[in-house]
Amino acid sequence: MKTRLVITLCALVLLISGCAVAQGIESDPPDNLPDPNIITTGVTPDLFPLSERCVFCHNDVYAANGTHYSFVEDWFNSVHGQSAVDPLFLAVVRRESMLLPEAADDIQAVCAACHLPMADMAAIALNQSRAFLENSATSNSELFKLYNDGISCMFCHQITSISTEQTTIFRETTLSVNLHQPPQGETRQLYGSRSSDIVAQQAMINSLGYSTNPSLVERSDLICTICHNLFTDAFTVDGQPTGIQLPEQTVSIEWVQSGWNWDPCQGCHMPIIVNEGPFSNKDIPEAAQGRIAMHSFVGANAYLLQLNGGSYGSLDRGVAATLEFLQSETATLGLTSSFAESSGANATLKLDVKLNAVVGHKFPSGFPARRAWIHVEVFDEAGKLLYESGGYDDKGMILDNDGDLIPGAFEPHYLVIDQPGQVQIYESVMLDSNGQATTNLLQGVVYGKDNRILPEKLDKNMLREDIAVIGDAMIDPDFLATGDITHYLINLPAGVGNVTIKVELLYQTIGYRFMEDLLNFPSDESEALAKLVEQHPNLPVVVASEEIKVSK
Repeated sequence: MKTRLVITLCALVLLISGCAVAQGIESDPPDNLPDPNIITTGVTPDLFPLSERCVFCHNDVYAANGTHYSFVEDWFNSVHGQSAVDPLFLAVVRRESMLLPEAADDIQAVCAACHLPMADMAAIALNQSRAFLENSATSNSELFKLYNDGISCMFCHQITSISTEQTTIFRETTLSVNLHQPPQGETRQLYGSRSSDIVAQQAMINSLGYSTNPSLVERSDLICTICHNLFTDAFTVDGQPTGIQLPEQTVSIEWVQSGWNWDPCQGCHMPIIVNEGPFSNKDIPEAAQGRIAMHSFVGANAYLLQLNGGSYGSLDRGVAATLEFLQSETATLGLTSSFAESSGANATLKLDVKLNAVVGHKFPSGFPARRAWIHVEVFDEAGKLLYESGGYDDKGMILDNDGDLIPGAFEPHYLVIDQPGQVQIYESVMLDSNGQATTNLLQGVVYGKDNRILPEKLDKNMLREDIAVIGDAMIDPDFLATGDITHYLINLPAGVGNVTIKVELLYQTIGYRFMEDLLNFPSDESEALAKLVEQHPNLPVVVASEEIKVSK
């Protein structure tokens, strides 16, 4: 069981401290708690207290209307809570480090900044190596517990837009974190969405030695932008720098230019669950109250939570929340179909599949391992399968996809699908310096294809270069903001009568070719990933589905 989340209140000293807070008693922290004002060289640098320290007050909270929420448990069941121990992430970092050994330290430092920011910033403060695979990710490291906590409470709530000589800029943005010891008699600062009264302030000081302050940063897109826009240096297949930066993910740039930019990222990914509720489970009558946002950071990556569920405690709650979000807040399908007039031996079925996206950025978004595709099946009246496009096997390989069948190839975008072996796949495909499709991130020099579905108001003819549509989708008149229409001309046997058409929009966090390339790369991390994939096959999720019957 993962040690970073101690839901069972096993630390007696913290339990006693929590009881004192509950009664509103002003008391000094017990002597055996770490001094929160200094960075120690012990197991956990006190610059970033662990999430288990937050459990005692911020889990199992009830609003007056009976709504129940648990900040830490929701976070633990999210991809933020699992960010440092994501087996895909670890296998990718190891592979990239081995392919470019002279740049391995820099590669790991870039990745660590977002996936394990507390351990990374503590390493900076302690003047230690940021190459985490050989440092904080090892169990004998003094930073291991911080590494294990991923993107945790005490990182996001210490980010500030206030820049001073004492703050360290985070990823060359306008935001920073104070890594220095505060002046004698002062406390470190935490930031949240609401002001805290004197009782709540004292409770935080008693428990952690931190004061709390209201901040707009935690409610703005800025705090998300620092990690969800990423440009990576591109190298040739021979390991030579190209001077090119590939837009690895541009989620925030896409959102800024979309029709959703009136609502910050938190509006969808941290939905409000109650308009008025307490922030603590302690009975402090005057404690801070306000709108409560879920800390589940819902998105599309249920597969990571499924992979980690056996190793790091039950993540079923996170899996369920992610699947519900993916299947209700992503896209819809619309179908129209008819038989064409035909004098030949075969009948021709015309099918239009209209895909409408309801997200504020491209779909699929983020890391270029992700993809979505249209799966079409046509059955006769006896239930016999007459036609299929987009079928897949038990490893998640799309049977019609050139990119899955042939290393270095990829399936183009289609205006019309009228031949066997064609499938509509929405994805971004990197090309290396030899012009071949690649899954090696730092060998991606340009994109050979990007037909991911556009959000509202993102006109493909007006996009800046780093979020451009690439490939045949640019000349597809039906590929527009918010959606796409794929036209199918399906040849069926002569004499066929009524047919049933089933259409699914499928989503895969890790495309088959991407996964296979990782599993075939020799490393401890890829072996660990392979064992998890054996237990949880890399199968797609049904995002949306429709079924219609057509009479000849």
